[in-house]
Amino acid sequence: MADNARSGHMKMKQLSQAAGLPVSTIKFYMSKGLLEVPEKEKPNVVYYDEAFLRRLLVIKSMRAEGMSIKSMKSILDKYSFDKVSDWDDFRARAREKGAHELGEEERLAAMSDEERRTEEILNAAFRVFSNRGYHNATVDDIAQEAGISKGTCYQYFPGKEDIFIATVERTLETLLAEADAAAGDAGDALMRLGIEGLTFISKYRDLQFMFMGMISEALGGNERLRKKAAEAFGKVAEFLTRDIQKGIADGLFRPVDPNTVAYALFGIAEVVGNRYVIEEDFDVLSFFVNLMDFLQHGLYAEG
Repeated sequence: MADNARSGHMKMKQLSQAAGLPVSTIKFYMSKGLLEVPEKEKPNVVYYDEAFLRRLLVIKSMRAEGMSIKSMKSILDKYSFDKVSDWDDFRARAREKGAHELGEEERLAAMSDEERRTEEILNAAFRVFSNRGYHNATVDDIAQEAGISKGTCYQYFPGKEDIFIATVERTLETLLAEADAAAGDAGDALMRLGIEGLTFISKYRDLQFMFMGMISEALGGNERLRKKAAEAFGKVAEFLTRDIQKGIADGLFRPVDPNTVAYALFGIAEVVGNRYVIEEDFDVLSFFVNLMDFLQHGLYAEG
């Protein structure tokens, strides 16, 4: 620390020297809410204490790991590291855990710089594609949303189509995992299918870009996205097929072609998703109660 700085009582220039950071960088961190701005002791005079310096050094260390402002704020809003070694210990413990054991902040800490940057791009891409659709979105939009340069995007992905495909793959993987977790230990296959369907519908407003983007591009002759659409639909059908096969094995469903029924259910869920988007008073739960009754008893009158 500078000799003329009273212990725990520094002006901005002295803080800059002690932290080894430009004044502009410190002010930037303050503007982003990473550092609490001290109250002025005199007009136009602000002093910074040791606690402020220690937090600044933690931020400096996190930034050196390649963390984004958003990721750092997410972690620091939940965990107050008193010194850099506390952050180092937190990161080391996170990296020793299994993926299923990690909280969101631990997951961010455990990632490599490349993994973290890829995730930031895909998170931004999801928001951009959800709001603008595939056709209207640009790499510039995604870079701006992620808070990085367009050139950095191209370091990780060759172009918009590659970003879109990676976003689709990750989104679908997350959706199926959430549906599986939501169904949990549901009593039977029919109940599992209903819960999985509700999970899909609850996410449909955000997922609509994915389906519409792939289909519209496929209709326009994009062979790569046509194959990706077929692959994505196939994964959903395969996921549903497992429960249909279990229902048949348990004697709950009559013998049917599981793959055909899976695609039929997927189609129903997509139509319901569209109704959920366009009809303000659409009662999803009531619809699914009636749908479950139909799936269980069919159209034929009993007897």
